[in-house]
Amino acid sequence: MSLAHRAGSVIMRLPSLGVLAFAALAGHGALATECPGEGRWDQRSYRNARFAFGFDYPSFFVLDPGSVPPGGDSARFWTVDRRATAVVNAAENAPGRSLRDIMQDAEGDVVQNAGGEITYRRMRDNWFVISGYMVGRIFYRRTLLTRQDTVATLWLEFPREMRPCLDGAVTLMSLSFRER
Repeated sequence: MSLAHRAGSVIMRLPSLGVLAFAALAGHGALATECPGEGRWDQRSYRNARFAFGFDYPSFFVLDPGSVPPGGDSARFWTVDRRATAVVNAAENAPGRSLRDIMQDAEGDVVQNAGGEITYRRMRDNWFVISGYMVGRIFYRRTLLTRQDTVATLWLEFPREMRPCLDGAVTLMSLSFRER
């Protein structure tokens, strides 16, 4: 059983001693992660009018208005504690560059340039996904090659311990990331 404290619309749950004991036995020490949104959140939408793509995201991610340049080619979203981030960006594709070429470049950036590890990859007709670990954090990248030959990318990054909290958010953002 947990105790709840309501402060405005924020609910903080305090774990019971049984949960703390289980976490310690499981090798996680004390519970270090609070889940943003506590499983209750509204869905919001972002649309990039210039490049005609968008996605849905949970309301516990907040758009950083200072991250949107005048050209509108990118935007950054943070959780309130700034431990998790989602970045979208777009650019015109280079002539003759295939989706496979773009995916190989993305994999090279992760593995060779950042020392990361790719644990999942999937490619379809007009998109690919790679995900894994970089610098102790989980990353998830979904890239879309649009009909207008624009390369649009959704990049999510967060600490490993936040995975149970953010699996639903990653699924929502990824599956809704498309031309609009």
